[in-house]
Amino acid sequence: MRLRASLLLGATLAAALLAVGLGLRAGAAGQARPPAAALRERPPDRHGPSPIVYPPQRIAIRMDHSLDAHRQLRCVRCHQGAGLSQRARDLLLPREASCAPCHDEELDRDGPDREARCGTCHVGYTEGAPPAVTDLPTARLRFSHRTHVERGVRCRTCHEGVERAGQADRRHLPRMRQCFECHGPEGFAAEASASGRCETCHLTRPDGVLRTRFAEGTMNPPDWLFGMRHDHEWLVRHRWVAADQGGACASCHQESDCADCHDGRVRPRRVHPGDYLTTHVAEARRDQPRCQSCHTTARFCTECHARLGLASIAAPDVRSAAPYHPPAAVWTEGPNLHALEAQRAMNACASCHAERDCVQCHGSLGIGAGVSPHGPGFASQCRAALERNPRACATCHGDVAALRGRCL
Repeated sequence: MRLRASLLLGATLAAALLAVGLGLRAGAAGQARPPAAALRERPPDRHGPSPIVYPPQRIAIRMDHSLDAHRQLRCVRCHQGAGLSQRARDLLLPREASCAPCHDEELDRDGPDREARCGTCHVGYTEGAPPAVTDLPTARLRFSHRTHVERGVRCRTCHEGVERAGQADRRHLPRMRQCFECHGPEGFAAEASASGRCETCHLTRPDGVLRTRFAEGTMNPPDWLFGMRHDHEWLVRHRWVAADQGGACASCHQESDCADCHDGRVRPRRVHPGDYLTTHVAEARRDQPRCQSCHTTARFCTECHARLGLASIAAPDVRSAAPYHPPAAVWTEGPNLHALEAQRAMNACASCHAERDCVQCHGSLGIGAGVSPHGPGFASQCRAALERNPRACATCHGDVAALRGRCL
């Protein structure tokens, strides 16, 4: 019976993990978020503009934004149509017609010193040589300048520092930290009025999951974003992030990503053997300290078992009808196996049971059935047990001072 129950638990876990995973899809809209102050206190993004979101570019136009004459102009004076653009792939570099009113002399193609004049704006221009080509790959984002302009967002809010730049480049493209001023958690900015869903800005696959793999590499969350950066410590840290930010994980991952690793098909560092969901029951019953090196058993085991209906504290509508323990004739009566198991590995019991489960039977003074958990001759060692851990005695007996008078 015990082996059958162990196999049942493992098989149920394997099947249910596909539905539970990291709290996928269903929790995406209502995901828990850390306090705004915690995000503000995090260091800024140290990795700079992402070469995946913003592929390497080449701008063959020279434009000194820091010149006083340029700083006095409105951005749309040169970047015509920027305020109406609704796609990230729109080319918004200044056209010759935008420069003509101020640079009429340099644009005179028949005048003297043509090479010097054209080289004022065109990088690497030499007479008779092919012109340098501007290459601006499309940013891997969904972005509408028009929407932001209509909501009163100024250009310099996103293109921070561009007015001081001798040459604008990738450094002046908006970063995710800036976007979070409006798209971040409630309270992160004075008015976080924009959608915080990842797919609002990031590209998605046909199934709705974020597209993360590109020719330049794989997108990686910044380290300040809920601690979600997939670095060398991620294998250990991901369990805490997944517990708190399951919806955010679901933006990029599917249930199969969790199941493939946790059932042994994919083993990044060979932490667990294959089909570990089935066999972990036997290892947990051995009270192996190894489990606690990564897992907080009192919480990790309890939460998982409760969600799957395998614990006594599980909600009635999900609680499994299949018995986990052997029949009462051998578990709580007769050989009393549950007492031996509790003495051998109490933390294994605590992964499913709360203290009140014991008190229901063993409590005295009207809070339980009064079934004594103490064996024959316990009175001779009662005083030593009381002095060692009076709280355990008070759980059932109440007044510790009165109890000292009864102990030998």
